[in-house]
Amino acid sequence: MRAIGIDLGTTNSVAAIGGAEIKVLPSSANETLTPSVVGYVRRKKGSPEGEIVVGRQALSHAVRDPENTIFSIKRLMGRVYGEPRVSEVQQRFRYRLADAPPQGAQDQGVRVLLNGQPYTPVQVSSMILRQVKAGAELALGEEVTHAVITVPAYFEERQRKATIEAGEVAGLKVLEIIDEPTAASIAFGAGKEKERHRVLVYDLGGGTFDISIVQMTAGQYSVLDASGNNWLGGDDFDQTIVARMIEWVKQEYDGYDPTPDVAFLIKAKIEAERAKIALSAQQRYTISAPLMLKVPHVGSHVDLELEITREQFEQDIRPSVDETMQIVRRTLERQHLTPEDITEVLLVGGSTAVPLVQQEMFALFGQFRVKRHVNPMDCVALGAGILASSRPLAGESQDRPAGGKGPRVQGVTPMHLGIAAVRGDNPDAFVPIIPKGTPYPLLEPMKHTFRPSEENQTLIRVPVYEGLSERASLNEQQGVIEFPLPEGLGMSSAVEVSFNYDSSRLLTVGIRVIGTDHRYTETLKRDRPRAPAPGQPQNLVDDWREELQPSLKAASHFLETYGEYMTPEDRQETQDAMKKGEEALRQRDPVAGQQAILELRSKVLGSGTASLLFIAERAMHGVNPETSQLLAYAVASLRAAHRRGNETDVARLSSELRTVVAQIVSKQMAVPGVEDRKDWEDLLRDIEG
Repeated sequence: MRAIGIDLGTTNSVAAIGGAEIKVLPSSANETLTPSVVGYVRRKKGSPEGEIVVGRQALSHAVRDPENTIFSIKRLMGRVYGEPRVSEVQQRFRYRLADAPPQGAQDQGVRVLLNGQPYTPVQVSSMILRQVKAGAELALGEEVTHAVITVPAYFEERQRKATIEAGEVAGLKVLEIIDEPTAASIAFGAGKEKERHRVLVYDLGGGTFDISIVQMTAGQYSVLDASGNNWLGGDDFDQTIVARMIEWVKQEYDGYDPTPDVAFLIKAKIEAERAKIALSAQQRYTISAPLMLKVPHVGSHVDLELEITREQFEQDIRPSVDETMQIVRRTLERQHLTPEDITEVLLVGGSTAVPLVQQEMFALFGQFRVKRHVNPMDCVALGAGILASSRPLAGESQDRPAGGKGPRVQGVTPMHLGIAAVRGDNPDAFVPIIPKGTPYPLLEPMKHTFRPSEENQTLIRVPVYEGLSERASLNEQQGVIEFPLPEGLGMSSAVEVSFNYDSSRLLTVGIRVIGTDHRYTETLKRDRPRAPAPGQPQNLVDDWREELQPSLKAASHFLETYGEYMTPEDRQETQDAMKKGEEALRQRDPVAGQQAILELRSKVLGSGTASLLFIAERAMHGVNPETSQLLAYAVASLRAAHRRGNETDVARLSSELRTVVAQIVSKQMAVPGVEDRKDWEDLLRDIEG
């Protein structure tokens, strides 16, 4: 058995291994990159018989049969019919989708057509993974059975679930799902386990953009913040060049619009990518494509010849690059950091080779902190490979001699995760349960209480959403949990919904009727039924008061106990949130009440040293007395450093304590690969020293 790391990319996919030798594995075509493309090749022209091909062969065949070539399937992972993003993909790539299933069907997931047969994005992605797996086995000379697979940090819960499903269909046991920026930071940290860094990862791939700030300490990778845009990447850069090619055709041939010509669009995309790469090394490039398209009123195929300068290209992509930089600045501001607080900046993804991107990063962080010494196309896979080499496989002991001790990872949620509910006159309210910025895996489930909307109700439906809008329908639905209620349940009964995240950020939902033995737990499935449209009965009424009152009490205790460790801004914002909550209770305003709950949670979990002390003291429960005593000493040391006003000691001790707590949490959550207790005892003794 062998485990590998896989960067399942929008444009290309890469495999790598860790352990004694960390390296990228060649594909079956003896290349490091496998194009994430799947096509159908007919044996004879006009014949229905043929075969599905993957990678370089599919890409080469794309021009001849574009309707049977699937690009960027990653953009459709976890998507359902009717979503605007699905229409965007279809318009850009022009491959056909199968007819939408009937309304109310169990699985509303999209399907693409290859040779007239429908395939889910999971099935298409599994073909790519199977190809990557085969190449790795050929390179290693042994069977590959397990993998760590990377996803964008901004991937939703249902997209992560779909990725695991694709790995399983490809014959792989998926050990873990890890965010791409975090994997890149692990590759950067190889051999630097004794160093401390606060790393900003700028990951601009073919179809997605991610930004993460990662604290590296003694082999522990703690994500402080993550943000991004799942619909911004190198593909968008290419499309600006394609747009110039379309305009050239219109000007040269009396307004003829080539966009309905799918073969032309495929050729144009390939030529645009070549031009983008060339313009990273030179100031101008001429696209010279013979017999590029057939113009009807000319009556034959015509050549395309168009010169593009780097200045024109940078002008076209400037809005996209500016958007990435705005996300970078907002992420720094949320963490109260300046560019000078970042020790290293990692550029990840092929599109970071674009000079304009590098110039903007140099201008913000300085040239010598921006690192590209690890190949931007390989570093995500390398980090996943390092992680895979340290994780125990089925049937193995928890210690892997070949892999040794591996990195420990703690992530944060980039969006709120919650449920839809009817509140008064608002049938489309979003109730966050796990707020944005929450570290995971969780110490314990996060909970919310509801009451049945009618007497003798027999079924509760809980629609789960992920996003940042206060309106549920503007967020992304992850599925629906259905729970049968016991007979005779009245409207005065309370029903508790709990959410829990594991190390792969996969969701487990718990439902129980408080005061009874009726309870239900389910790991949310990607193909759960969809919720009714906003305005239709949800069968739930939000009992927000029962949640707000303990939240106010907890915030008051937090201020009283940890207020001296908070910044003046955090103290004021917490007090403002408490006033908002108290006013909501007086005015009986459920919308303002729920917003206050969210703000109070965010301040308790996101107030720097104060929150770290709060979480650390909670982590003391459930551990053995010796561990609890050591952890108590670490907390006391941090408190003392803060009172002395020694910012250097506070930063050092906070970093150490964050590492310790993350390891305790990982151990409590039974995350594979966590080191023995002596490791974090050593860290605590380092704090004492």
